[in-house]
Amino acid sequence: MTPIPSRSRSWTSVLTVPFAVLLMLFEEYLWGWLKSLMARLGRLASIARIEAVIVALPPKAAAVVFLLPALLILPVKLAAVWAIASGHFLFGLVVLVTAKLAATALFARLYTLCRPALMTFGWFVWLHDIILRAKNWAHARLESWAAWRQAKALIATLRARWFPHRKEEQAS
Repeated sequence: MTPIPSRSRSWTSVLTVPFAVLLMLFEEYLWGWLKSLMARLGRLASIARIEAVIVALPPKAAAVVFLLPALLILPVKLAAVWAIASGHFLFGLVVLVTAKLAATALFARLYTLCRPALMTFGWFVWLHDIILRAKNWAHARLESWAAWRQAKALIATLRARWFPHRKEEQAS
């Protein structure tokens, strides 16, 4: 494999780093926030009872429950696309983003609850490992780019300035 010339690598960075930054920000901050929100909701007595039932499910039932957010959001996504295609762009976009956030939050919580049962399936362990390796590879690749490191430093500076009370959380 021939090395990428520095000029094309810099153009690649200019084109891909902003997208990667947004994707990683979503992954690291929004996912964490949604997971935390759902954990707080899990402290409500009625939700805690439902979660206890989910945790106790046998592996096959846990797999079905784990896949529910993907199935539940599909009709909402189709309705949002229909609204956008019908000229209701803003409404469709708001529905799509709201549904995606809700499904992601539910998925994050169900992942936490169902993971032990799902890890009994060889195919899930295999897929889980592939996803983690891909994520680690992407993080390592991003860390090798100066533009990414500069963006991370800028984000850390902005977070420290805008959210000084969150320093304890950032350290952990």
